[in-house]
Amino acid sequence: MTLPFERIAAIVRTELRFRFRRNTAIVTLLVVAASVYLIVPDIGSGRTLMQIEGGRVLYNSAAVALGTGMFCALFLSLAGFYLVSNSFRRDILARTGFIIAATPVSDAEYIIGKFLGNAVYLAAIMLACMTSAMVMFLIRGEGALEPFTFLFTYGWSVVPAIAFCSSAALAFEALPVLAGRLGDLLYFGLWGAMLGFPIALFVGQSRPEWLSMIDIVGIIPVLVQVRDRFHSTSMSIGSSPYDASLPPVLYAGLPWSWGIIGERFSTLILPAALIMVARQWFHRFNPARIKSSARHGSRNVFVRTNALLKPVTRFIDPLASMIAGSRASFSGAVSADILATLRLTPLTTISIVVFAIVSLSVDSTSLREGVLPALFLALILALADGTPRDRSAGMMGLIFSAPNLRANYVLWKFTSALCVTICFMFIPAVRLFFAAPSAAMSLAIGSLFTASAAVTLGVLSGSQKAFIAVFLMLLYVSLNSSNFPAFDFAGFHARATAGIQLAYAVLAALFLLAGHLRHRASLKKL
Repeated sequence: MTLPFERIAAIVRTELRFRFRRNTAIVTLLVVAASVYLIVPDIGSGRTLMQIEGGRVLYNSAAVALGTGMFCALFLSLAGFYLVSNSFRRDILARTGFIIAATPVSDAEYIIGKFLGNAVYLAAIMLACMTSAMVMFLIRGEGALEPFTFLFTYGWSVVPAIAFCSSAALAFEALPVLAGRLGDLLYFGLWGAMLGFPIALFVGQSRPEWLSMIDIVGIIPVLVQVRDRFHSTSMSIGSSPYDASLPPVLYAGLPWSWGIIGERFSTLILPAALIMVARQWFHRFNPARIKSSARHGSRNVFVRTNALLKPVTRFIDPLASMIAGSRASFSGAVSADILATLRLTPLTTISIVVFAIVSLSVDSTSLREGVLPALFLALILALADGTPRDRSAGMMGLIFSAPNLRANYVLWKFTSALCVTICFMFIPAVRLFFAAPSAAMSLAIGSLFTASAAVTLGVLSGSQKAFIAVFLMLLYVSLNSSNFPAFDFAGFHARATAGIQLAYAVLAALFLLAGHLRHRASLKKL
């Protein structure tokens, strides 16, 4: 007789085998490990991993573990949600869910197994980040390497973040209204609120007991420690400049106590509640409930709004008839794909018009710092489904039957995505060209970078979630790193140098090359 824990273990093993057999798992591990190099700078460059009151913190094990652990927690708490939020849908498409539904596996066992599979997968990424951080410590550290300090610190900050996003992914996918792009966008807002709200209350001298439950990265105990020991709340974690004339600051490590440990364990209450929500709404692959969920899900805000706005965009229909005769050419195919994007998502068309009007109405500073971030958020949502929709709709065979599209699929999709991007960016770029030419150049290169990434990440992952996760994270970091030019990919702060602009242009080209090579490899398997 198979015991419950054996059935759960089987689900976990299956989940891990599937995820680690995909190229995206290896790429994610490498990207996270390589990112540690950027956030642990050489102190000779004038930047440091941590600074308190302008003085750099010595690179001992406690400081490097805390700085890199916070980075890992921030990354996984956001990107982790998008990496694992396709468990139910994958089992439906693969038809394995219907087999599971016919077995003795209970709903609770299935949900717990999926949660543990998600958590272990994200924990592997955490271990890759921690290993890379210890390697960087051997290169740039000041003192002895303390592996257990790294392990305990990562457990402090990253494990609650993993538990939260793993459970939230299941709960959002179980609730039909949150299973699509609306859920992706709402999670980003929830993530930002859960990071900013505890800090805002702490700065405002208010710290209610329940605050520790939503402090998923553990920043509040660190701020309390810095305030009590250094009599300051002025600190930064992540690559930042420091005053070389000030003496280095020694950070002794996290303030371990039973009270603090209890606070960190309280962060698991919310994930437990989300798991119960997922269990309550789980359809157990009942075809009737899946169809009902699909109908319910189709009534989400984006789909319903697009349906209501379709009459507003009927002016596009004559354009479709004009290019009908030229679809055999490459340019005609590009035009057809652009019109498909605009007709399928009238919100995109309306957004283009609205942002064009707003861009003409504000000054250049407001345009850069206020309008462009909102515009990029709309652009991310507009481009996310451009490539994955072909495969999900079963249109790949028909598309490949068209002349030149089979071999030039990535170029076709990139040209289409770039044209949609230009529709958003043309007026802001022209205005910035006269007011801030460097920012205009960053915006142009950032547009190329965004369009190429949308296509390539769609080709690599077959889903819109990878692109949404990467660029929401990049947008968040860019807006909160005004003093770090390397993240100013679209000219928000007009700080990017010519070298940084060139680097983003090269990244755009590398994205396109990677997408083309992946597409060619997939064609050989057909």
